[in-house]
Amino acid sequence: MNALLASAPLLLRRRGALADVLPVIAFAAATAITGTVLGGAAAFVGRLPADGEVAFEGEASLIPFLVSCAMVASVLLIPSAVGLGGSAARLSLARREQDLASIRLVGGTAGQVGAVAVLDVAAQALLGGLLGVVLHLVVTPPLTALDFGIAPFTTADLLMPWWAYPLLVIGMVLLAAGSAAVSLTGVVLSPLGVARDSRTVRMSVVRLVIWAVLILGFLVFMQVGGMIFGGVADGMLFIGIMIVFIGAVVAGVNVVGPFLVWGVALLAARTAPSPALMVGARRLAADPKAGWRAVSGITFALVIAGFLTTLATIVPADGARAVEDRMMATAMSTGGLLTLGIAAVLAAVSTGVTQTARVIDQAPVLRAQHIAGAEVGQLHRARIAEITLPVLLSSVLATFTALLVVLSVLGSGAADPSAAVRYLVSVAGAYALVILAVLVASPLVRRYAMRTA
Repeated sequence: MNALLASAPLLLRRRGALADVLPVIAFAAATAITGTVLGGAAAFVGRLPADGEVAFEGEASLIPFLVSCAMVASVLLIPSAVGLGGSAARLSLARREQDLASIRLVGGTAGQVGAVAVLDVAAQALLGGLLGVVLHLVVTPPLTALDFGIAPFTTADLLMPWWAYPLLVIGMVLLAAGSAAVSLTGVVLSPLGVARDSRTVRMSVVRLVIWAVLILGFLVFMQVGGMIFGGVADGMLFIGIMIVFIGAVVAGVNVVGPFLVWGVALLAARTAPSPALMVGARRLAADPKAGWRAVSGITFALVIAGFLTTLATIVPADGARAVEDRMMATAMSTGGLLTLGIAAVLAAVSTGVTQTARVIDQAPVLRAQHIAGAEVGQLHRARIAEITLPVLLSSVLATFTALLVVLSVLGSGAADPSAAVRYLVSVAGAYALVILAVLVASPLVRRYAMRTA
């Protein structure tokens, strides 16, 4: 214990402003998005007619359907926001691996080292969570100006109960601590194990099997569920189960994604026509989970875009005669754009933070490669190759997932050539976001490659 206390400042000291800010930004964004989405969903639920009331027209007749849409949006957005928090914990822990090795060398046990490292991550999560709550409180009043075709929401409607905010921050801290603890199990906490980054890359075909089972289960449920749940009450149960299935299928993309990145990277490394592609593919094969995390936010945003571009062809948006139809068109348009906007923010933060963190992680490798003769331009090309493969895979997976869910729920009536054009615009926007993230982190490549010490 004396050795641990004497060397604990190694973990408590900061390893650079940028490296410390990145996890806090991610935690703050995850907390703010989660709070905003939960508050919005609760606002729609609060508009449900009271027990015993029957409403056949006007706003009240649309609220049950809008609540279902809000639940779908929550199921899609919240897991991705929580996933960003988990990624932030792993990024924070990655900054500490050399210090972990130092503490182990002076006599600290694996349990002691792990405990201090997890507490360090939890402290950053606490700071990010508090900042996220403040950000949520700041952005909520402007959201009251959005037109959902129904009576406008007030700020009080969109805010969660006061007791929910401490729970939200505590939940983010526990998530960070748990993610850090799980990440530590992938590191051999021996004096040489940490220093040598002794990890075992395990990409099992079980990931693909899980993804296939989720898809098969969803398709079977959509075929037989309507016959099983025929009544009004059972219909609500059907919608609830369908929402859970949609969330599981979308979340399953992040399960199968690293496996596909790993397989494609191994193939590309063996058949690469250029050294840059070979180096980038080998980096991906060595850490496919990190490679996928760099584009997971983009993938999710593309899935949302696929949903919305198709739904836009189903919901009337040209001033239908019925008042309910006009209200529905307005609500779906505003809600869809808001969901896509939140997904885009989530993707921007996730992509920018992860890409920058990967460059920081690779700083020793970049310096060694430059000393060995690699030019900075070659290092840039290798990094672009490392990013391009996951982005292409994410586009394919996102398109497939969106088409699968939409066609299963809405049937062939969802087909519309204009939807494909709108989706391609969304894909172009996603690629622009990746390019922007690459450009933001590119100066770091030169800095670390040219660093003399």
